[in-house]
Parts: sequence; structure tokens; C-alpha cells
Amino acid sequence: MRKYSTRLVLAAALVFTGAALGSPDQVATVDQLKTDAFKALHDGKWEVGNDLLAQAASKSKDPSDEKMASWTNQFETQQAGFAAERHKQYDKSVADVHLLEQHGYEDYAIDAAKDAYVLANDKDAFRAEPWVDDLINKSVAMAEGYEKKEEWLKALRLYSDLCSVEPTNPEWKDRLKLATRRIRLLALYSPGELKAVQESESKTRDAVDKLLHPDATTQVSKIKIAATQPAVPGDEADADSKLDWHDTLRGVKMDMLWTALVDARTNYWREITYRDMMVGGLKGMQALATTHGLEKEFPGLADDAKRQQFVSVVNDSLEAAKNSTAADDQFVLYNLLFKKLATSNKDTVNFPEEVLVSEFADGAFAELDPFSSMIWPSDLEEFNKTTQGEFSGVGIQIQNDDTGALKVVTPIEDTPAYKAGIKPDDIITQINGKSAKGISLTQAVRLIQGVQGTYVSLTIKSTNGDVKEHNLKRDTIKVSSIKGWTRQPGGGWDYLIDPDNKIAYVRCTNFTKSTGEDLDKTADEMKQAGAKGMILDLRYNPGGLLTAATEVCDKFMSKGVIVSTHADRETPNQPTVATAKLDDDEIKMPVIVLVNQYSASASEIVSGALKDQHRAMIVGERTYGKGSVQMLFPLAGRSAYLKLTTSHYYLPSGRCIHREENSKEWGVDPDVTVDMTPDQMRAAMDARQAMDILRDAEEAKPAEGEHEKLKDTAPAVKSAVEAKRNDEAAKKNTDPLACDPQLSAALLMLRLQLAGAQL
Repeated sequence: MRKYSTRLVLAAALVFTGAALGSPDQVATVDQLKTDAFKALHDGKWEVGNDLLAQAASKSKDPSDEKMASWTNQFETQQAGFAAERHKQYDKSVADVHLLEQHGYEDYAIDAAKDAYVLANDKDAFRAEPWVDDLINKSVAMAEGYEKKEEWLKALRLYSDLCSVEPTNPEWKDRLKLATRRIRLLALYSPGELKAVQESESKTRDAVDKLLHPDATTQVSKIKIAATQPAVPGDEADADSKLDWHDTLRGVKMDMLWTALVDARTNYWREITYRDMMVGGLKGMQALATTHGLEKEFPGLADDAKRQQFVSVVNDSLEAAKNSTAADDQFVLYNLLFKKLATSNKDTVNFPEEVLVSEFADGAFAELDPFSSMIWPSDLEEFNKTTQGEFSGVGIQIQNDDTGALKVVTPIEDTPAYKAGIKPDDIITQINGKSAKGISLTQAVRLIQGVQGTYVSLTIKSTNGDVKEHNLKRDTIKVSSIKGWTRQPGGGWDYLIDPDNKIAYVRCTNFTKSTGEDLDKTADEMKQAGAKGMILDLRYNPGGLLTAATEVCDKFMSKGVIVSTHADRETPNQPTVATAKLDDDEIKMPVIVLVNQYSASASEIVSGALKDQHRAMIVGERTYGKGSVQMLFPLAGRSAYLKLTTSHYYLPSGRCIHREENSKEWGVDPDVTVDMTPDQMRAAMDARQAMDILRDAEEAKPAEGEHEKLKDTAPAVKSAVEAKRNDEAAKKNTDPLACDPQLSAALLMLRLQLAGAQL
């Protein structure tokens, strides 16, 4: 009897876990339950992990286990809500397909099908649906019809959707490239022609949006046009503020192209021939000469006989290029560029030299990869800004609002705009006395930025309706690539996303020459705040400088390979290996790295190295796969450059980051995969932007005498009064944790790690 009772007592302390231990007669200890729970969570099996941890906590009665169970239960509940919302959005997208077909918008139905494909849990099964196959066939026929009628915007939209639904079909990618090239030609040389087409398209898009969202006022297409297209006659923007292709191609010369082609042949990461680049360049010439709508800018194209004569020469040259060999292709190319094409162009359509050179170069280097290209003289300033993290301006971030007006997103700390009192949501009505209504962001940036020490006049309409002209002196603006969780009033960051557990949040937006130094300062501030763990957010980070990426890795690693590079051929560029070294200021706290499909290049190096060297857990989605190394080759006395792919990045595991055509393996796979829907991504980005806004310290101060009023006030009332001060921010801000499943998952995993979980 005593023996039987002992068995009952033992059984009461254990729980059956047939799936984990095999036979139903077996029992698991609390430790085993926790081990199984952590494995399930690591594999993204949130419900299983939550149940197992709940069982462990109920048996152990340990406050630490109960806390972990509480965290996982909270997250699993949130995750279930995210999954339900995803399924709801999927059903809505499928219903939208049929609704559009019923109302005669068949060429827009593939848009909704693309959205459904993205949301589908089993994408292969979705593609195999008979109705999807039928829709794709119809869309292909419509796209081909639009091509024949030269309706390139419609063709581009359909081919873009087809690329999304059939990502491994190279035909759609090729056709998309051609449609994109023709639209780029119109945008650069005849923006008025393109805008007229876009306005027609936007009317149809508005009708479609109204059908799909009858209760919403949708102006998406109008916003896109206002944000991306140059002003044209009839806009409120003054003609003097416009930029045209003469500015873009200023200083472009034929000798730059020739030198660039020779450099590419010698230094490209794999073996290529002049023939390859000739074929691409001549395809660029074909597109230039046969894209209707350019006649106003280039009158020679209006003469059909001359156009056909030039096209005939291009076609003959293309055949000659295809028939060239490695022994004579350089001679054929030289003869083609400096004699045949140049002479025919002069005798027929008479494109300016810079146009001929630019379009040949664009086609030639497009044959290599998407990242090899020319940096013309007018591009240098903008290129330097992206890599150096500084520029000369007044220090404001801007965007187009729904009406096309220029709205201030936020001033940058300690800049002329911030010191002048310019605030978030202010509207820039004029730049240098000329209307800013309707101009593109690119135009606005170029007009506002300028030489340090010069002045720019901005007329600002504040949110209360006051209008004031600010004459601002341009200064060097240094933009930190490191951001925290919330902005502190008046400047600086609060890094703690979870003050109770001392977890910090750091977002790296890109990798510039100052990123390493910025991270050092951030690490000091985190230590002062008592941070015990850190979330490093690299989502949407497009990359930047290799040196910055290795510096960041080195701050988390004391030894081991960070990244290596090598080409697939013998070139003058030797293989390289970057390794970590032990530093006194190394960041030793546990780290979770967030990545998604928009994390590219240097951000993949950092996340991949920290993963392979077991220094951090990676949460999110597989990264972009931009693992090619570009070097700059100076042209014409450094007045221009060739940006050329010379090798590829390899992670410590030996995996190549780069995604080649039809690759099945690329980038960095997360340890814990958490998908996000497009709607969730937009909501999370909006919430993040609201947290990034810099507000005056004065706005956070209580009104005169308010401290005395609050001194003896009950805490609840006092909190309510203090909360009211931040009412404006609260209205704009949704808690990112409430709409960002990837961030919530990272926070859960780090909380569990700090509580002792072996993940």
C-alpha cells in the first residue's frame, strides 16, 4: 500500500507528454517540459510552447516559470490574433479578385491575386488553383496586348504582378525590365507625356479603390504621382524649380563610357565579354529609338524615315555584336561606338551625345547585374550622402501628404530647422519664394539642400494656420544611423523598450562611416540605463559600407571570421577575410537581431556573422540576398565613376549571401521565422515613424504653476494630467508592439533568455 501511494505522489508531480517522450506511460519532469517548450518556441510553434510552459509553471509553482508562462501566453494570444487577421486578409484578397472580374476590371484582378499569394500559407497550393491558372493566362494575354499598343504602365503593372505570383518564371522578369526601361525613358525625357498617362491610370485606379473600399476615401494613386513624378506645365510649381534631363546628364562623355566598359571587362566578378555588354547597350538604343512620346524632346524622332534609318543601323549592329568573338569583340565595340552609331545618329535622329552615351551605358551594365552602373557627375553628391551619412542642408525630413503638399515629418536634432522652431506636420508652402505645391520629393530635396553657408528661404504654415518665412543658413547635417526606442523631448533617445527587464531596442537604418562611432555612444547610454539585453533591428536596412558592417560585428564578437569575399575568376581584386578582435568596449549582453526581406548587403553581413558565430539569435524573415561587392572605378579625373560588382560576400559558414537568378538559397535565414502581412508592415512602420518624431522640450514641460497644482494631487489624477501633455503624440502613435509580430517575438525570446531559458 505504501508503495502504491508513493507512485501516486510521484505521478502527481509529473505530466504525460506522449509527443515528447513516446509512450503515454512516460512522464516528464518540469525541466523536460521547459526544454521542450523552448524548442517549440525556437521553431515558431507558439501554441505548443505556450502550453508546455503553462504545464511546467503549474507544476513547479516557481515565480520565474510563472513569469515566463505569462509572457508566452500573452504573445501566443497576440500571435493567434495576427494569424486570424492574416487569414481574414487572405479571404478578402480572394474575394477582391472575383469582385474586380465581375465589374469588368479584369486587368486589376491579378493585383488582388498577388496580394492573396503573399498572404497564402501554402503558396504552391495557391498557384495550383484552377482559377489562379486561368487568371494568369488572361493577364498574360492582356499584358501582351498592352505592349503592342505601347501602354507601358499597364504592361508594367501586369508583369510586376506576374513576377510576384510566378517568381521563378524568367520571362516575366525580362518583359518587366523592358517595360520599366521605357517608362524610365519617358520619366526622364518627357515627364509631361508620362504624367498625362498616369493621370488617366489614376482615375481607373481610384475607381478600383472605391469598388474595393467603398467606405474609404482613397487617394493612393494620386499620392504616388505627387510623390514620385516631376512637375509639369499646369502644376502650381514654378517652372524655375523644375529639373530636367540636361541637369541629370550634365558632363556625360563618350570617353567615360569607353573606359568604364574596359574596366568592367577586366574587373567583373565573373568572366564576361565585350559582346555581352554590346548586346545590352544596343538593346538600350532600340528602346530609346522606338519609345513613342519622346519626339517633343528629340525632334529627329518625329521623322519616321530618319527614325527607321537609325533603328535599322542599331538592328544591324546588334547582329554584328551577337556574331562577334572574344578575339574581335573589343574592336567591333570600338568601331560601333565611335564610328557607326555616332555617324548614323548625327545623320538621322541626332540624339545629344550625353543621351546616346547614357542609354547605351544603362543597357550595357544592366546585362551584368542590377547593382553595376554608372555614377555620372550629377549623381556624385547624392551618392556621397548615402555612404557618408552627412549632407549640407537645413535638417528636416519631409514627405508629400495626400494633397501633394510638402509636409515636415520631423526636424533633425540641433539643426537650423530645429533651432528655427519648425515642427512636425508643418507644411512647406514655398521654397525660395516659389510654390512647393505639386513638386516631387527629389526636386524639393535638391532645392532645399545646397552649399554650406548659403541660405534657403522656406515659407512654413504651422498646424494652427500661422504662416512664417524662415531664411535658413545651410549647414552640414550629420544623420545618425543609430536610433532608439522613443525620442526624448528636446533630443536624444530612450533605448529601453522593456524597463522592467532592462531590455534595450536599437535600430540601425544604414551603415555609414559614423555607424561604429554612433553605436559606441549608444552602448554607453544603454549601460548607464542598466540594459541587460538588446534587440538590434536591421529591418529595411539597405546596407552601406563594408567597413561599417565589420566594425559593428566587431563590437559584439571577440574572435572569428566576420565575412569573406572572393570572385569566381582571377581578377586584380584579391580575396579578403575580415575577422573580429577582442576589444575593451565589447558589447557582451544577449542580443536578438531583427531582419526581413528588405534587410540587404551590410545588414546581411552583420546578421549572418552574429548568427554563424552563435553570438545572436535572428528573428524575422529571410533577408534580401544582396551579397555582391561593388568597387568604384574613377573616370575622367574622378568626375564620374563606374560602380562594378567585383566579388561576392560569404558568411563564416561559407554560405554566399547573394541571390543569383533562380537561386533557392540566399541571404540569412532567421532562427525564428515570423511572417508579417503587408498591412502589418505598414502599421508597424507608421507606428515606428511616430515614435521617431522629435518634439521640443518646451512641449513636454508643464504649464506655469502646474507643478504646484499637481503637488498634492492624487497619483491617478496626476498621471492623467501628465498623459494629456502627450495627447498629440498619442493620437498619432500606435504602440509598435501591438502591431509588430516580429518585434513582439524578439522581445519574448530575449525576456526568456534573460530569465534563464536555453534557446
